[in-house]
Amino acid sequence: MENENKRYLYFDIPKKERESAISYLLTSILKSRELVGMPSNQVEFDEDVNIYLAHLLFAASLPDYQEAVKRYVSLNISDVTDLVDRSDDRVIRYFIYKVNADHLLVHLGIFNDLEASANHFYCKSEHQYASMAQAYYEQAAQYHRRIYRRQTAIGSVLGKLAKSFGCYKEILHNIRKDFFHFSNEFQDMAFTKFCDDLKRFENENQYMDMMDLFLDSYATWKKTKDPSEFVRLHKVVKCLKEINPQFTFKFEDDIPEGGLPT
Repeated sequence: MENENKRYLYFDIPKKERESAISYLLTSILKSRELVGMPSNQVEFDEDVNIYLAHLLFAASLPDYQEAVKRYVSLNISDVTDLVDRSDDRVIRYFIYKVNADHLLVHLGIFNDLEASANHFYCKSEHQYASMAQAYYEQAAQYHRRIYRRQTAIGSVLGKLAKSFGCYKEILHNIRKDFFHFSNEFQDMAFTKFCDDLKRFENENQYMDMMDLFLDSYATWKKTKDPSEFVRLHKVVKCLKEINPQFTFKFEDDIPEGGLPT
């Protein structure tokens, strides 16, 4: 997990917007659980799993997250094992198992595309992929316990996902419509925000350029009293007011004999 000095969209999204998005996904998960007859806490306390899944789906909707984890994800068990064996760091090993399990859960439950996307040589049945995900979650839970030398909240969640993977996959399968609606809407919002930010950035830069031109024109006019410079100054002031209506400048003391240009 090299530090590439990248900032990912997940961390750039304002907290309020992020919480609102996760709340929407969490509500969808709770509705799905009721619909499929698997209400929360029916077998054991698992409200923590609901929260984990909501955060996972939110991350999965972001291209930045997918880009960040793709180098550690493979549908081939030997590739995952090789990645794990290359590192002696238990945190990295935990991360590799976790992101691969998450990847399988999301793609089995939401996208339903593993058989289509896999190399035919490595293609497996849905049952085989589910077994892989269960094993990865169990490995991730074990590594998490080794790292912290105790049972943790996240370790408990990973263990529950390993034990009841099929149930949680079914829950996700029933919110596919909500997820795709959310993903499309959220990306549209992100694109709109990007365009608004870009427009604001362009306006700010244009305003600063025009302000420099205004100061230059005003200094030239005060020095030369050339009517053509006054016309130029008037045009610059007009442009500044269009960009920023709060900009004010009075010509009363500097109007040449010909008056203000029309």
